Amino acid sequence: MPDPRKSKLPKKDDDKSVLGSLFGKKKEEPKKATKKTVKPKTTVKKTPAKKKASGGLSDGDAKITAFKEKAKASDAKAKKAEELMKSKTHQDLINAAYKAAEELKIAPWVLLRAAGWGHFTEDRGKKYKGPMIDDIEGLDAAQKKALKKAVGL
Repeated sequence: MPDPRKSKLPKKDDDKSVLGSLFGKKKEEPKKATKKTVKPKTTVKKTPAKKKASGGLSDGDAKITAFKEKAKASDAKAKKAEELMKSKTHQDLINAAYKAAEELKIAPWVLLRAAGWGHFTEDRGKKYKGPMIDDIEGLDAAQKKALKKAVGL
């Protein structure tokens, strides 16, 4: 009997390679564990707004102050415009409507009726108590612009 140590039969570990060679398959190599590379996150640190050495405002504070000043100026301008409109008589606004209509190349009555001023001819000397030109819904943007120009706003 032949010596089993010198047998040409494959060992159990080599069974797959022998069967693979019989069926034309290559021996599979064990998969290597791959390491995942992790990139460090870049962090951006926000630096707090610095106050100027002279005790001035930071950029953010300066922007807020500028915005508030602009709002005050806008309020003052709106108040001035309202005072101007309230100082006008119905006849002043009829005249302004005629000027604006001429600029727009439309009939003045179209503008007077769109603004809701058709009744102004009944009491021409009365002071205006209506809405501001920008708040009149019957007028389009071009009509409002022309009327404001004619009134002096």
